[in-house]
Amino acid sequence: MNKQTELTSMKKLVDIKYRQQQESFARFLIQENRIRSALTQLDVQFIQNRATEDVLHKAIGADVLWQAWHSRKKRELNLQLAQILAVKERHVAQVRKAYGKVLATDTLLKNVTLAAKQKKAQSQLDRAITSLLF
Repeated sequence: MNKQTELTSMKKLVDIKYRQQQESFARFLIQENRIRSALTQLDVQFIQNRATEDVLHKAIGADVLWQAWHSRKKRELNLQLAQILAVKERHVAQVRKAYGKVLATDTLLKNVTLAAKQKKAQSQLDRAITSLLF
């Protein structure tokens, strides 16, 4: 195998790994967006409930129970979001590293291809000169 063929094979592998990292990262973004959406919806419900609270709910203590549930649910969602963000941060580093490998292999392959073309052109020029001299 020559250097160009090896680099082409390496580029394919690096590209596959990069795509896998991107797909994994996309799944975390979906989870993050789902949790953020749930938090937003919970806040909207809280605001709507505060606006529509009536005396009956207060009299039977339903408002206190609902606020306690709201607080637990919000704490739970924030904890899930924090966990997702922590894992996401690791994935960002992995995606960046994979992208760096893609850029490096692209550059190496371009350089090797250019060097091969220049070598071929020089060889053809040398043959042409040699054939003209003899």
